[in-house]
Amino acid sequence: MKKSANPESGDSSDPSGILYLVATPIGNLEDMTYRAVRVLKEADAVFCEDTRRTLILLKHFQIERRNGIDSFHDHSPRSVAMKIQKLLSEGKSVAYVTDGGMPVVSDPGYVLVRAAVEAGARVTVVPGATAAAMLFSASGLPSPKYLFHGFFPRTHGEVERTLEVIRANPVVHVFYEAPGRIESSLEIVARQLPQAPVVLGRELTKIHEELVRGTAEKVHETLAARGKIKGECVLGILGGEVPAPKAKPERASSEAPGADPQEGFADQETIALTPEQEEEIASLIKSGVSSKDASRELSKKFKVPRRVVYEFIIRRLT
Repeated sequence: MKKSANPESGDSSDPSGILYLVATPIGNLEDMTYRAVRVLKEADAVFCEDTRRTLILLKHFQIERRNGIDSFHDHSPRSVAMKIQKLLSEGKSVAYVTDGGMPVVSDPGYVLVRAAVEAGARVTVVPGATAAAMLFSASGLPSPKYLFHGFFPRTHGEVERTLEVIRANPVVHVFYEAPGRIESSLEIVARQLPQAPVVLGRELTKIHEELVRGTAEKVHETLAARGKIKGECVLGILGGEVPAPKAKPERASSEAPGADPQEGFADQETIALTPEQEEEIASLIKSGVSSKDASRELSKKFKVPRRVVYEFIIRRLT
């Protein structure tokens, strides 16, 4: 890219530098975009998380870098960020890539974004593959939105706080996890939220891509039976109140005094709210009542599972 130029507009009179956050494939190299290849060829400087992995990418796409490439990662000294800031302040174009997926998502790229802003440089994203969005799209879980948590928490306190967030928010909660830790992380979820709907993505976009669906308990059992797990993993958990298992025929009717409104119902997909019930839900939400409290109150009144009310709120009222 031309020195002291705006490479996106071709305006050579623009002296501002520009930081490109370039998405790279998370597994399948065919997911690389034409724009990403061009930016990596023409940028004045390229910084990456791991030079070894990025060199493989550059070689595959026949991208020759006269000035080579430099690394920037979690353990880089502050001087590296200052070097990048200096390049941007001089009007240079800098491209930053991670080992795969979108920069800044679960990596230290935000440091470079802040450095660019302080230098008065432009920041632009060259979009591409991201594992969190891909898992959410393929999950089939009934929610129009997701909450990305990054890597599954490690400490007991962090785990407990995260589980509370999952219980309180009826959306898809997405986590990254290393293959060596996925079984232990799933074990925690299965123990605390055994009936929560879960989708596990493994080796996304690669030849052995796999999506495992079921309750947290069932998915954990599936993985535990395999032994060693290979490939990076992405975990999606549907949050909110988890419905109880279907009542068996011999069990007492849920109409019995004091029965839990979650018990005794058939598959929630066969239960439809009436227009009058939907109107009452909407009125309660508009009055300022939280979705959690509204679903608890109205599920008892309507004699339907809380998740039926939850899903109506999240799909139609948010």
